[in-house]
Amino acid sequence: MSDEQRKLQPGEGSDPVPANEAPGTVPSPRISGWQPRHAIPEPEPEPEPEPEPEPQPARAAAPPPRRPAPSSSRLSTGPAAVAGDVVLTADVATTDLLATSSARLGGRAIALAGVVVVLGVVLSRLLGWVRTAVFYAQFGGHNSNLDAFWAAFRIPDTLFQLVAAGAVGSALVPVASELLARGETERARRLMATIANLMILALIPLAVIVWIAAPTLVAAFLNPHPDQLELEVVLTRVMLLSPILLAAGAVMSAGLNSLGIFGAPAIAPNVYNIAIIVCAIALTPWLGVSALAIGVVVGAAGIVLTQAFAVHKAGFYRPEIHIHDPAVRETLMLMAPRALGLGATQLVFLVNNFFAASLPNDGSISAYTGGFTALQIPVGLIGVPLGIVLLPPLSRAVANGDNERFRRLVDQSLRLLLFVVVPLTGFMLVLAAPTMAILYQHGSFDAADTALYAPIYGVFLLGLIAHVLIALLAPIFYAGKDTRTPVTAAIVAVVVDIAAAVVLFPFMHLTGLALAIGLGAWAEVALLVVLMERRIGFDLRPMARHAAAFAGGACVASAATYLVAGFVERSTGGPASLVAQLAEVAAGGLVGVAAYAAWAWVFRLPELKAAIALARMLVGRRGSGGAPAVETPED
Repeated sequence: MSDEQRKLQPGEGSDPVPANEAPGTVPSPRISGWQPRHAIPEPEPEPEPEPEPEPQPARAAAPPPRRPAPSSSRLSTGPAAVAGDVVLTADVATTDLLATSSARLGGRAIALAGVVVVLGVVLSRLLGWVRTAVFYAQFGGHNSNLDAFWAAFRIPDTLFQLVAAGAVGSALVPVASELLARGETERARRLMATIANLMILALIPLAVIVWIAAPTLVAAFLNPHPDQLELEVVLTRVMLLSPILLAAGAVMSAGLNSLGIFGAPAIAPNVYNIAIIVCAIALTPWLGVSALAIGVVVGAAGIVLTQAFAVHKAGFYRPEIHIHDPAVRETLMLMAPRALGLGATQLVFLVNNFFAASLPNDGSISAYTGGFTALQIPVGLIGVPLGIVLLPPLSRAVANGDNERFRRLVDQSLRLLLFVVVPLTGFMLVLAAPTMAILYQHGSFDAADTALYAPIYGVFLLGLIAHVLIALLAPIFYAGKDTRTPVTAAIVAVVVDIAAAVVLFPFMHLTGLALAIGLGAWAEVALLVVLMERRIGFDLRPMARHAAAFAGGACVASAATYLVAGFVERSTGGPASLVAQLAEVAAGGLVGVAAYAAWAWVFRLPELKAAIALARMLVGRRGSGGAPAVETPED
């Protein structure tokens, strides 16, 4: 995701007013490059005649005007297109405005907001796993009807990602936050109402068109088995209401967070998951797999209803559209690159779904989805909380033009992330089989399903480090108001992913698709790292030395995990029960963590202290004095 390289120099990089812009119009507030958006212009008022000057008594010179505090830039996560989880962008909306709202909050309120957001995201990920586990418990791991649901979900999810996710994730958040930081609350409310109404007006006719063309679209893009075509069409049509509701909910979350209201947006994604779980348990005996599609719509409505009272109280939604407002035009301009990136990501899921559906055995799409969903658990539990804690100081450094601090914080953030994720990847590879059993082996999902899913999950884990790094690398560019570079990198990843899938699928089938996902993620990371090095000018060689130290410790710790897990498995007679599986994972994981901590202590890795400080911050033991920032001891 790259464009012409720009230097981080204060006061440079503003886009010229287009030559074809009408005289007297307000230019777009976009400022290119890595510079903060200093101001969003207001429409120029009509000039008023100046009154005759009156004599004034002599007085002391007025103090210089106060410089407004720079507002934090947006905080974002990586692409939200997680298989089977259309509401992830609602989580993103919750985190996007935490940093930008912190300029209007103080002290303990910032810490409390951070705790609320982190807990909401973590709970959402856990409930998302419970939801998927309930699906498998109800239908098993080899069920053609469940495959039909996963496939049918792709089309409504694509509509939402293309129209709504880009607006919330990259466009509405920074523009609305800047207006609020300048005290233009009324204009920010008009902006939010306009974007919400435009998205709904765009999605309703799109949903109608897709409803009419569903048989053709399903047959062309989802590659259903002939006996499943009618079912996938019905499920697709049922779920077409969900992107409209989710788009409204995403804007509601962004607006509430921008006003410093974090509770309802943090709860909303959990209401979505709970509604689907309840529908799956209560309605499946009578409606079959249609209960899951109904649950998606009920859950999407729950997101809106959960936030409706807070939105009404805040008063920022109105049935109006102000398309000529420069802030609205700026938001729409910023939507384009993010929508392109999310559309490219959805293309990967459509292609992989198409390949998986071509396999003759039932449950292929479910097996692929189960492995990918399990991969997203550590990505969501680690990448999002670390981003919430680490990215606000990055944004402030960009806003203040402090290049040296920005480089130092990027280096420290990446080292801390690698320090945590590299050993975690080793532990999860060693414990892949019992982990999958703990996650999914309940009800109709049996040991044979676990044996099928575990190798796919293991191959997905080869890209775990890359997926988590993307969650931090892309927002580093967004902090400098550069949305095109991450989008370009995502498109490169999509090209690599699809090419690898075409080559690997005939030989490796589902594990080939999983490997292709990892290769695409690593290609994206490589491009982002190279461009980041050129943009902010720090040397990658020290980072490589640190990564080698982390990898050495991870190998030692993973070996210890393997030995202990094997011993526990033999002692308990094999992973036949949930207790035995939990004992294997717990014992192996604890020994691995202890071995890795010992390695870090022996080699005096400073990230050990930083990781401990971060853990304390995330559980609320610190942070009452301001916005969170974690730095290694040498800072």
